[in-house]
Amino acid sequence: MDFTDTQQDILFRAWLLARDGNGQVVTDEAIPDAHDLAQQGWLDRRVEPNGDMSWWWTPAAETALDVNALMRSADGREN
Repeated sequence: MDFTDTQQDILFRAWLLARDGNGQVVTDEAIPDAHDLAQQGWLDRRVEPNGDMSWWWTPAAETALDVNALMRSADGREN
């Protein structure tokens, strides 16, 4: 899967913030990219009490990274 630079930035921040149980509010220009990532299952959308839309790392995104890491560690191995 190919991501735009903006999507990569959003995903990295979402992954990093999720370590502390946090989400992020993105700039207006980044909302279409965040929306696309949510449609693909990488992010969840939440409305904050002040009305802002926030974007959160999903369990599915975590699983995708785990599976990717597992597959990369198995490359070149034969059992």
